[in-house]
Amino acid sequence: MVSVGDTAPNFTLMGTDGKLHSLADYHGHPVVLFFFPKCFTGTCERQISGHAQHIGDFDAFGAKVIGVSTDHTPSQSAFKKGCDPDNHVLLLSDFRHDVVKAYGIHVAEGQLPNQRATFVIDSHGVVRHAHVEAAPGEWAGIEPELAALRTL
Repeated sequence: MVSVGDTAPNFTLMGTDGKLHSLADYHGHPVVLFFFPKCFTGTCERQISGHAQHIGDFDAFGAKVIGVSTDHTPSQSAFKKGCDPDNHVLLLSDFRHDVVKAYGIHVAEGQLPNQRATFVIDSHGVVRHAHVEAAPGEWAGIEPELAALRTL
């Protein structure tokens, strides 16, 4: 798994906005990169809506909030309408599972393709906070992410 102090693996993925996005696009700004296992599930909805509802807190740090799942973009777009109707959080599709593998959170067997995880990446591309939930139905909330941003 990617750890604190590591350079965050770069990637380029399609977003729900219909554009390709690379982590490198946000160099010079902190990034809150969160992974969720599956669209249309309760905890994933709370995770996305929690980030969306507190986007002002992330904006205060100049941080970009990006969510990634292995769902295809049309599924993400449909799901997002219910949990982020104002389009505050960028969702990216890792349908080939390349990014979840690069970050070390891929699950080879079972119903869910990846663990729920969050990485706070500083403006130089270095991971400053890394957290993987113990169980798929758990989410620590945004406070650990905001605490990490406060230390940058």
